[in-house]
Amino acid sequence: MDSHTRENCIKVLKQLRDVHQGQLDTSVIVEIEILIATLEDPRNIQPSSEWRWRMLKVIADVITIVTNLSVLMRQL
Repeated sequence: MDSHTRENCIKVLKQLRDVHQGQLDTSVIVEIEILIATLEDPRNIQPSSEWRWRMLKVIADVITIVTNLSVLMRQL
């Protein structure tokens, strides 16, 4: 993972956490924090494919939660 991609991933994860923190389950926030810490750690030059999948899973979880809340709010 090049440094530009790594920086973008960290930025996206932080934005998701900050914008949607009130809507997210604690376990999702903890997972986001773990991923951010892993990506920011200079010893992790090349995160494994497991970490990449975890990152995609967290982003998908956030999108699902936010989308479901948006749909629910429109129905009220």
